[in-house]
Amino acid sequence: MQEEQKLSILKDIIAIQSVNDHEKDVAVYLKQLFDETGIKNDILPLGNSKTRANLVAEIGNGKPVLAISGHMDVVEVDADRWDTDPFTLTEKDGNLYGRGATDMKAGLVAMVIAMLELKESGAKIPGTIRLLATAGEEVGMPGAKAFKDQGYMDDVDALLITEPSGIYRAIYANKGELNVTVKSAGKAAHSSMPYLGNNAVEHLIAVLQKIKTEVKDITADFNNDVLGKTVINIDTIKGGNQVNAIPSAAEAEINIRTIPEFDNAKIWTKLQDIVNAYNASGTGEITITVGMDVTPISGNSDSKLLKDIQRIAAPFVSSDKLSDDERQKLRAEAKAVGIQNYTPGEIIAEGVPGGTDASQLIINQPVGFDFVMYGPGNNTPHQDNEFVPKSQFLNFINIYKQLFMEFGI
Repeated sequence: MQEEQKLSILKDIIAIQSVNDHEKDVAVYLKQLFDETGIKNDILPLGNSKTRANLVAEIGNGKPVLAISGHMDVVEVDADRWDTDPFTLTEKDGNLYGRGATDMKAGLVAMVIAMLELKESGAKIPGTIRLLATAGEEVGMPGAKAFKDQGYMDDVDALLITEPSGIYRAIYANKGELNVTVKSAGKAAHSSMPYLGNNAVEHLIAVLQKIKTEVKDITADFNNDVLGKTVINIDTIKGGNQVNAIPSAAEAEINIRTIPEFDNAKIWTKLQDIVNAYNASGTGEITITVGMDVTPISGNSDSKLLKDIQRIAAPFVSSDKLSDDERQKLRAEAKAVGIQNYTPGEIIAEGVPGGTDASQLIINQPVGFDFVMYGPGNNTPHQDNEFVPKSQFLNFINIYKQLFMEFGI
């Protein structure tokens, strides 16, 4: 496939405005490509939605099975803050600009093109390469959950997520995420007579302090060698209507980044215990509910998939030109994961604080599974003027082609 054709496919995918929805349009486009090349594929409806769907496609057959996954949705965009049309792929100074260019349509398209080129070449795949293109990764991960529930991961030996890691990093672990909403119900009164009311804001502040202190205390002795410790933040808080009235309602949102050693279920049990004890001790009426619940993942640092990626991608890394700032940043990242004598050009194996669809796809085996996140991109996900380096996008197509051919050997 010529370079122009590859860029044209990415351009078409970027043009589909799958902002937290409309992934089916992306799936329909991909299905046409696969159908034309004779690759087995199916669009899988997601619930009762007419606009959301997953897509599965396979090349090769038999074992081992390598699942490769990317999401089709992107986040909201403020077009007025962009220098270019966010839904028109624009090449400038060697970079490709567009919403989803990094997160993560470049990774998805690179996988798809690799599959198309291998099929067109008549290459014999040693095993099965199964693409799981998901809907809704940015909010709730319903697509990944559906794939897991429908059994598409049951026979999988390894999982590659092509979220943006950059060509120098291979990610095999990520923190989990638990988002909770805490609500406080009270009774309104005039502020000159507070004894006639019940101050919802004061109760909320008190229980939030207990939550933060006790979660920090109970998780203090737990550490993951790659991911570090549990992190808890109070990120939003609302309450009251005016300064001379006792507030009858208040609420806050808490974001907790979790590790396998003290996972989401344990955190949730602790939160419920704190709230129940607070309500039983006085006049507070606190409720707590879960929003996002993403399982922490800690893969295998000695896995075949990780070693294959480091070996196959090495020539592409060594040919890439780094600025002095980039070299310093990579040395700092390497030191943070225990690599003291890092040479820029190596591929660092490390963990990240953010989650991926892997948290649903391998939810039953979150520790030790052969999982790697490795895809084209940089630090511009969700940002204005998001971009991916053109050379990196094209390099990853070749990396994936070789990886798909050699994983089963």
